[in-house]
Amino acid sequence: MRRVYSLLIILTFLAVQFALLPIGLIFTGMDPSLGPAELVEKLMPYQVASFAVGTVIVILIGNLHKNKNRIERGSQSDGLITTVWIIGGVFLAYMSQIAAGLINIYVLGNPVESQNTTDIVDMIFNSPWMILVVVLFGPIIEEYVFRRAIFGEIYELIPVNSTVQKVLAFLVAGLVSGLIFAVAHADFTHILIYLSMSYVFSFLYVITGRLLVPVMVHIIMNGLVVLLQTVFADFLEEAEEIQNQLNAIISLFM
Repeated sequence: MRRVYSLLIILTFLAVQFALLPIGLIFTGMDPSLGPAELVEKLMPYQVASFAVGTVIVILIGNLHKNKNRIERGSQSDGLITTVWIIGGVFLAYMSQIAAGLINIYVLGNPVESQNTTDIVDMIFNSPWMILVVVLFGPIIEEYVFRRAIFGEIYELIPVNSTVQKVLAFLVAGLVSGLIFAVAHADFTHILIYLSMSYVFSFLYVITGRLLVPVMVHIIMNGLVVLLQTVFADFLEEAEEIQNQLNAIISLFM
């Protein structure tokens, strides 16, 4: 029965992702001259509403069943340890993101900027309500989907009678959920970064036995990114310009 609830969580996520398609077709049919930018602007309130409803639904589904997965049936961290792991998890997530980003840029030769992040920031500037989607609704839905419904169910399928089997179960479940996580964001040049984040969130889920931990870390991570890309955008541009000037000066002596 638990798998049915997990499937319902995934279906809710898909419904939220494609909810704007029929609405967009209606708007286009009513006004064929509507440009892409104008259409996106009209759809923003509906996207916020669909994510809000989807968040409520996945939380309700996630708390309906009593047959928890292997992770949540095990020992769970207490309040203090949970808080420590949330704080430590933010640092762990950023360190892994930096490491994956360096490999992605200097080894794989992929671009620094994520098109997905750029598009999201543009949406936030056009509709500040999108902050709720990016910082709150999105992380909650995604953790229920990718951690509990996908990672948790795959982790449940693999025997964990030894340490080796536990590590194997974690790696396999993390890989599958991480790749789907990357595909869901449609950002294929940054798959390594999404995969590293997925492993960190999954590790926090397993080590604490609480879905709340990766949810909170995901919320804080997205919140900090939005803060940096909006409030401190000018500062970041100035810092990048100074760095480029320093690089130019250093290159003269090499």
